Amino acid sequence: MSPTTATSERTASPAVLLDGARAALARQRVAEVEVLLAVADWADAHTEDGVVADQYGPFGLLRGDAHLLPGADVFGELGGPGAPLVSEFCVVEIAAALGLSTDSGRRLLGDAVELRHRLPRLWNRVTAGVLPVWRARKIAQETTQLTVEGADFVDRHLAPVAHKTGMVTAQKLVAEAIARFDPEKAELDRADSDATRRFDIDLQGQIDPARGVVPVSGTLDLADALDLENAVSRVAADLALAGSLDSLDARRSSAVGEIARRQTTLDLSGCDNADAVRTTTGEASKQTGSDTAPAATRSKARQVVLHVHLAEAALTDLDPNACGGVDLARVEETRSFVLAEQVREWCRSSLMHVVVKPVIDLRDQVAVDAYEIPDRIADRVRLTRPTCVFPHCTRPARGCDLDHVDEYVPPDPHHPGGGGPPGQTSTANLAPLCRRHHRVKTHPSLSGTGPERRWRYRRLPDGSFVWTSPHDQQYLVDPHGTIALPA
Repeated sequence: MSPTTATSERTASPAVLLDGARAALARQRVAEVEVLLAVADWADAHTEDGVVADQYGPFGLLRGDAHLLPGADVFGELGGPGAPLVSEFCVVEIAAALGLSTDSGRRLLGDAVELRHRLPRLWNRVTAGVLPVWRARKIAQETTQLTVEGADFVDRHLAPVAHKTGMVTAQKLVAEAIARFDPEKAELDRADSDATRRFDIDLQGQIDPARGVVPVSGTLDLADALDLENAVSRVAADLALAGSLDSLDARRSSAVGEIARRQTTLDLSGCDNADAVRTTTGEASKQTGSDTAPAATRSKARQVVLHVHLAEAALTDLDPNACGGVDLARVEETRSFVLAEQVREWCRSSLMHVVVKPVIDLRDQVAVDAYEIPDRIADRVRLTRPTCVFPHCTRPARGCDLDHVDEYVPPDPHHPGGGGPPGQTSTANLAPLCRRHHRVKTHPSLSGTGPERRWRYRRLPDGSFVWTSPHDQQYLVDPHGTIALPA
């Protein structure tokens, strides 16, 4: 668009602006349909003839000897009963091509498979441009639980009106389909009160990152809710008697934490460790528990571990103005920041025991000859790259495998060349990969153009990674994210 065109559009009449917005939306919806069609075609190209969901359970093996190859590609369910099973590894590649995480890509493929193969009338409305893709996907996510007959019932009744009705109508039809065509499931859902109960602590959705405050929500059994209400009210009142000047709401919030730390009546985990907070000064870590707490409390309380990274000045109580005006600590579990003072408050608790670990200098390059990875190397790698290094993946490194970027070659004293070189297990040759992406790097996919037909990657001198897919698509992954490289 030229500057002249942009200027004229800004001075256009309101009616022209509205027409332009509607035309742009129409073009966007056409593009969304094209993407959905391409995704559905990709899924169909990676299915196995005659194998559908529920025929062989949740997963069908990709090949007859797949059970001998742990981690190999398998056909998995993406849609409901009767939908074809789709290669798991193909999900990874299409997700990367679309700039999505593997989980998001799996949801997109699942919606496309459900619509094309189990909701054909709705699918036709989508491809005709009548039903928006986003609305069709929401319906598909509701129907995967239905039998073949139930899905057909919803498809038949909803297709003519889906473009102008809300999700409440779709959910009512799904509930009716379950009652009509799967009465056993309907009765189980009715009788199983646990199906509606949950308790969520959203560590990724902090509403006040500087103070480390997170939202909590849930649905409890009435008796449990009454017991919790009584306990929270009682502890909140105790905090006021102990001198707390906080508001009632703040004391009730603190009371939940006090109840969690004091619970000693039921030990389901058999854990003998006290509550813990692990912090890092620069790269040093602290674990907090309590030597002064009662023995019963120390032996019964659950272990809570946080990995917190701080500047040295934050722990030595130096003037915060010397560090830019405020001391912040990064918490790995929430992938965000809290104030250093919040860490001090956690550590002041009477139920805490502090263990200081040595400072880790990430500039050190450490290597060993063995294949096994010692803790001193693993810690450095995970601190340097705190997430999986696969394109668009954000899984924390502490839950990932550590992979040799250049394949490890065992030393062989009987080989003329002596086998692999020394120091192959090093901070420069290891990268965190979550288990799923470690598998796609190790095993071939169903299709591909390269001789290996699997994902490959190499590390660049600046610490970033270049990944190549089975179809030779390339991606650059650095600490800030992922970008697709031109072909």
